Amino acid sequence: MNTFETGRGRTRLTFTWQYWGDDLHVHIAGGRHHIGAVALAGRDPSGQAYLHALAVPPHKEDQMVLRAARALHEALGVTVCVTGGVHLGDITWEEISTVLQNADEGVGHLLRTLEKE
Repeated sequence: MNTFETGRGRTRLTFTWQYWGDDLHVHIAGGRHHIGAVALAGRDPSGQAYLHALAVPPHKEDQMVLRAARALHEALGVTVCVTGGVHLGDITWEEISTVLQNADEGVGHLLRTLEKE
């Protein structure tokens, strides 16, 4: 497993990633780590793109993992599974915005890292 962090303080996120054959799995975690949502992006045998997300109620990480899975699949052309769990007690709207920004920055960092391999 490969790991890096984005952001700082309460809104810092940890990205853990690994290839499984040609497929990429990424986990985005912050605060109390858990799995709150999962997204899957890829193409079926006919070449039709798919993008699906599920969230464990009442978790709200589905949009974060959906954005990450879409971006990674579009850039890399492989099947991508992104799981995410970010739990910050009494989170503010500003912190939510920062977490989403950190997630986007982390996806960018991961893409730059994978392009070098």
